[in-house]
Amino acid sequence: MGQMKKWFLALSIITLLIFAGVFYWKKPIFQPKPNKVLSAVEAPTTAPTPHAWKQSTVINFDGVPIRISWAIVQPKDVKLYSNLKEQHLSEQIKVDKSCSVLVNGGFYSEENTHLGLFVSNFEVISKFSQSATRNGFLWIDSSDNVKIGADFPSTIPRLGLQSGPLLKLNREPLALAIKNDEPKRRIVAGVALDNNLIFLVFYRDSAEYEGPMLEKLPEIIDLFKKQTGIDIVDAVNLDGGSASVFVSNYDSLRELTIVGSYFCAK
Repeated sequence: MGQMKKWFLALSIITLLIFAGVFYWKKPIFQPKPNKVLSAVEAPTTAPTPHAWKQSTVINFDGVPIRISWAIVQPKDVKLYSNLKEQHLSEQIKVDKSCSVLVNGGFYSEENTHLGLFVSNFEVISKFSQSATRNGFLWIDSSDNVKIGADFPSTIPRLGLQSGPLLKLNREPLALAIKNDEPKRRIVAGVALDNNLIFLVFYRDSAEYEGPMLEKLPEIIDLFKKQTGIDIVDAVNLDGGSASVFVSNYDSLRELTIVGSYFCAK
């Protein structure tokens, strides 16, 4: 009888251990949370640090895949340099100036002079000139406030240039009528809703020196907002085509001919 009690007690303990083991085996100790991947709309539109935040997307426009890469930078981190004397290539500039973002500036003449106003580090290198197409001004003042508009500053800014045409003012796209328009790579500077500076490049996804027609840029910028959620308040066209550069940690588009000037953000 004593032997039977011992056997029954042992069997009960074994059964209890098996039941407990099955219960804990079915209940995981740690359930990892899946990583959330931000969509373009959910992605942040401001630069949380002095370094640039960059991204890229493709918009199908009139049957052509237009890739748009952009970089948002804080105005205090941006400098503007003339390149007409040194005529350095972007690869050398990026290293020499330690640029995290490198983007070409405005237009220049065959005589190697800036077309219109050009100010670098409070020095006026070229004065304002009247032009129907170069009707925009971009400048950053001594307090590192950025502005794009139809009027040039009343005082000498820290940096500034004349370029064009203007593409957007006060969040409204501007209608353009461009003679001899061509499908070239386009470079645009804009002021974002948070008052940071945004640089954008528009080019054909399969041919980096081709891109949209200039007069279509305001419409494409509106499509860019719908696709990414990034609201651009004011925007101006910069030099493009073969004399354009857009280099960031995300995208790298080099020039075929020397750029006359460039923005460098560290």
